[in-house]
Amino acid sequence: MSDKSVVNENKHSVSDLLSLINTEQYNKLEEVWLEFVESNNKSLSDLFEVVDLLIKREEKKRAQDFLMILTPHYKQKGLYQDVLEILKKMLEYNPKERGLAKEIAECYANIYKDKPCVKDLIEKTCPETTADIRGALKLLERYFYLDRGNYVFHKSWGVGEVVSVDTSSEKVHINFEKKKNHSIAMDIAPDILQKLDNDDLLVMIFARKDELQKMIDEKPVDLMKLTLKYFKGRVSVSQAKNRLTAGAIPPEEWSRWWTSTKKLLKKDPYIKLTEGTPTTSFLEFRASPMTHHQEILERLSHVKDLDTKIEITKKYISGIKQTDVCKETLRELSNLFIKEGDQWRDTKPSLAIECLILLEEIHCALKEEPDTYKKEVETRITTSNNLPELVEAIGILEYKKYILDLSKKVRQEKWQEEFARLFFINDGNLWDFIIKELIIENQQHAIENVALKVFNHFNAYPEHYIWFCKNCMHGRYSELYKNIDPGIMFNRLIELLDNLCFKIQKGRDGDFKTSVNKIKNLIEDKGTDYTLAILNDANAESIFTIVSSSKGLEDWFKVSVESVIHDRYPELFEEPGLPKLDESKIYVTKDGYDRKKKEFDHLMNVEFPENARDLGEAISRGDLRENAEYKAAREKQAMLVEKAERMKAELQRVVILDPHSVHPETASPGTRVTLKHQGKTELETYTILGPWDVDIEKGVISYLSPIGKGLLHKAAGETATIKLPEGESVYEIIKIEKAL
Repeated sequence: MSDKSVVNENKHSVSDLLSLINTEQYNKLEEVWLEFVESNNKSLSDLFEVVDLLIKREEKKRAQDFLMILTPHYKQKGLYQDVLEILKKMLEYNPKERGLAKEIAECYANIYKDKPCVKDLIEKTCPETTADIRGALKLLERYFYLDRGNYVFHKSWGVGEVVSVDTSSEKVHINFEKKKNHSIAMDIAPDILQKLDNDDLLVMIFARKDELQKMIDEKPVDLMKLTLKYFKGRVSVSQAKNRLTAGAIPPEEWSRWWTSTKKLLKKDPYIKLTEGTPTTSFLEFRASPMTHHQEILERLSHVKDLDTKIEITKKYISGIKQTDVCKETLRELSNLFIKEGDQWRDTKPSLAIECLILLEEIHCALKEEPDTYKKEVETRITTSNNLPELVEAIGILEYKKYILDLSKKVRQEKWQEEFARLFFINDGNLWDFIIKELIIENQQHAIENVALKVFNHFNAYPEHYIWFCKNCMHGRYSELYKNIDPGIMFNRLIELLDNLCFKIQKGRDGDFKTSVNKIKNLIEDKGTDYTLAILNDANAESIFTIVSSSKGLEDWFKVSVESVIHDRYPELFEEPGLPKLDESKIYVTKDGYDRKKKEFDHLMNVEFPENARDLGEAISRGDLRENAEYKAAREKQAMLVEKAERMKAELQRVVILDPHSVHPETASPGTRVTLKHQGKTELETYTILGPWDVDIEKGVISYLSPIGKGLLHKAAGETATIKLPEGESVYEIIKIEKAL
């Protein structure tokens, strides 16, 4: 090695020094060492690396001399903490060097000069006179481990603040979370306590709550960095949540706070956030900051699913501004998806097409070669033997629609048929798109074919049929229903409901409960109004028959429809009139039912868990024979069980009072009755509703009450004898009117 290559105008690195030692050029080493010490591109760890190599090469004296050169240089700058580290290094190689003791004592005196007890502690440990300098140094460090205002952590007592240091008794006094003004011997404090920085997360929670709250509200990313520091640089989202909701963020506010914070964390170049569940998603510090462009490439490198890769890339492209376009990144993305497309060209053409569409988007962002990949997509659509299956195999909805739009251009003669075929193999995310496109293009023949196939094969396509009925009931796509009888369509919907309920009862395989719930929700939302709107002479009897015999419909709906049909078409029945009240049922308004259901939910979700906690606490106290709390909790449990069973049975017997089923010809639930007590001139008015609707102050009574029972089925002008506890009273019924 030439001198020129080593000594280069005061521009030296530690590798230059190590190289001189390895080649034993010691005559040059001291000169380079001095220049390196004076330079700004050094650190103590670099200098110590050189010294360690000298010791390894058995150049102990030279190593000691080099360290001796360092001390005045750092003293001159007042860097006594660094001087102390140098002296410790010297002590490491020469533990019996008595002259070091005085230097070490001087360092401590300067580092802790603001401590009033520093001189006493130094004299007490006798580093200048003792033969065991290392022992004295260790003891001295223990004495200076804590100072007033420092924060510490103990595994049992939690966080604490040092309130005083008593050098005479050699004790520190600390206010812990769980142990106030506790004394600990100074010499054992380092063994049982962890010293905390003033900005440590635990300290913020313990003593700086106002600053912590400000950080939560205004600087959430800084709070997450503190949390990461607490967890040594890496933590799962679940662990972070558990730590922060235990004293910092209320648990009920976590979801909202984390949702907004997560977006900010993804933009921070110093933090890496992996996707996943709270348990599998991790936060960690990056070794170096990452640019937005580096991040996209890294994320893609960890994703295997092609559709996910495409979604990530699409989001990246849509998010970059014109001034932020990184052509190098876009070209790397382009190369990535060219390879992906080539890989799937023959085995999975749908994936290859997805890559081609994305490549077109990338090239649009680059403003290069427009329509290059679009033409290739058009070619693949033109030559496809089964376009509907190809479209259905594509995983990205936006790309499905893109291909369908292109197919209208390149397959003009048969796109309508292919749209119709796709309708029946698609899982539902394209149904509205397909029908809208057929309507826009006025393809009535294709629309009619779709409608009739769904209508006539409703059992084969249950989800399609539910969608079909829902759009009809909501008044959408009128072109789809030009040749559809609404009465027959409704009857088939009820038939489908019963068929699905039967399959569930028989334990057939399939997700039938979801379909059943969709039908029931549709009927609850639009069923009554729609059914009454389509009733006519031709379909009233068939609708009545299928509704009455249905096993899947709710009783309230059956009663509502049956009552209206009885009223509108009395000639269909041998005995016209309303059916009598079923004594096994409970008739109430929808509001009354909702109140009772809310009460039941509170019982199950609040009272039962509270009782379970009370029971658990009572059991934990032991000796159940003499445990009054346990007996009380058990009695409460029995009462709750009985109440729950009773309420559940009642809720299952409910029939909802429907305004359409109320007839004011006679007194019945849902009517308002005006009475005159025999022998009196004042009039009394009562609204007859269900037992869960009673409001005495407003004159609302139950049809099961003495007055309600006495009035049932009476007409205006008749008299009613009411049996009350104080005796019988006779009333004349003046007027009956609808109350709903």
